[in-house]
Amino acid sequence: MYQIECESCPHEWMLGSAATRIQKSRAKLAEYIKASKEDVVLIENCTAATASVIRAVGLRAGDTAIHLSTAYGMVKNCLSYCAAATGANVVEVKVEFSRRMAPVSRNGHPLDLVLAKTIDEAISKGSRVALVTFDYISSCPGVIMPVHTLAKVCKSRGVPCFIDGAHVLGQLKLNCFALEASGVTFFMSDAHKWLFSPKGSAILWVSRSAQTDVYPSVIGAVCSNSPATSFHPDAIRGLSDFELRFQYTGTRDYTPMIAVSDALSFRKRIGENVILGYNHGLALWAQEWLSTTWRTEILVPPECTAAMAHVRMPIQWSGAAVLLNRMLKDKYAMHVMCFALPARDHLGEAVQTHWVRPCVQLFISRNDVLAFGLAVQELAPRCDSVAKYFAKWQASSRARKQLRATCMAPVMAHKITLGFCVAPTEPVLQQENSAHELADESHVQHMSAESSDVAAVAKYSAGNLGSGPSCSVGVGFTRNSSTSAPRRVEHKDALFKPRSISNEKGVGDVRQSPNSVIDFMGTACTSLLGASV
Repeated sequence: MYQIECESCPHEWMLGSAATRIQKSRAKLAEYIKASKEDVVLIENCTAATASVIRAVGLRAGDTAIHLSTAYGMVKNCLSYCAAATGANVVEVKVEFSRRMAPVSRNGHPLDLVLAKTIDEAISKGSRVALVTFDYISSCPGVIMPVHTLAKVCKSRGVPCFIDGAHVLGQLKLNCFALEASGVTFFMSDAHKWLFSPKGSAILWVSRSAQTDVYPSVIGAVCSNSPATSFHPDAIRGLSDFELRFQYTGTRDYTPMIAVSDALSFRKRIGENVILGYNHGLALWAQEWLSTTWRTEILVPPECTAAMAHVRMPIQWSGAAVLLNRMLKDKYAMHVMCFALPARDHLGEAVQTHWVRPCVQLFISRNDVLAFGLAVQELAPRCDSVAKYFAKWQASSRARKQLRATCMAPVMAHKITLGFCVAPTEPVLQQENSAHELADESHVQHMSAESSDVAAVAKYSAGNLGSGPSCSVGVGFTRNSSTSAPRRVEHKDALFKPRSISNEKGVGDVRQSPNSVIDFMGTACTSLLGASV
């Protein structure tokens, strides 16, 4: 509806109607998250919000930015890019999970204490801790983090705190006033994930004291050079500089931001408590039933779960997780997030574990969970079996390749060129030697009519072929002449028995540098007939 309205009169829409409706959406949203409207702006997504925040803190050479290991990949990438460009350092604090307790750090140490120690160590080395960022609800796994406790650690040390709340809006009740009191400086969240708003709608909340340096990733304008193409006064009246910067960021589709108001109205009709209660309750039931059916485990306690369940998959091999995910899509049209967690030190694990993260929403029922659980139960053993044998084959293949590389090490200095010609069976075939052949050698070789002829040529560049330990390089022949002409080799006995020609050395024991080598195992060739030889 909004897009049709926009296209019917783009000029009036952009300068008046859209701008006015964006202000209304912001006002409703501020009430929903318990914040002042002046501190909340609408933005296209959390990626753009992250860029704005990291640019605002002004990373410099020698600075330190800290994130948890659960940080979303986009946040890590953005921090790494800005740190590399400025000479700052990025430090990661590891997070581990267990059903018995809230998220902890390595070896079960309390997360807030480890974060405090990390900040203090950076400061003691003379580094400015420019930013600490962590999730409100992490992505994979989707676990509720102790944000107030962690924010207080930052506040007590005067460090800006940035919360990635991409999954929070619509999953949990928010109170930005409480977050600010705990020490949060920046908060962002997507509206399209759980709030029922279209893609292209997100929020950025910034504490009043930090708004001066926060700009959108794209710098726009609120007016042009012509008075006839300026915003309607009512659309921008009373806006602060911070609000004006995000009001207009170029020609684009602003309808998703406007639709946030409709999403909030929809939630109000159903009841916010009804939505949150249904999703949370079904998520808890789902992970209990799935873990029991699969005979596995749940990742975190109920108080760390919102509307995303976490259950260990009934598989052992990493390749099985990818295969299972694909088969669920292809066979049952089911999509679920699969992810791996590193071995958890505090549980004494030695290998990574594999998990699923079923998301619960109003349109999901218990029947959907049952169907998913039974589908995994059917496919998991098959996927695990395939992944197991593939892993064993891969390991064996790597071992053979390593062995071959080790055996061929002494002859690597020689450049080998091979050519094969499969000749038709004839009673007698002849091959002339080159002018460099020794004078006492025969110029004709014979082959019985019962077998095919194979002519082989080997050329190599000079080098110390005999260096290193001796090794077997397969079946072939060597000559003492400076170059070797093509020789006839019987494809039955000659390929599998050592030759007894005088002045020739067997390839099985490469102790002296021969003039030519044919390695039938390690070289891919093609016959004149077009078939692999």
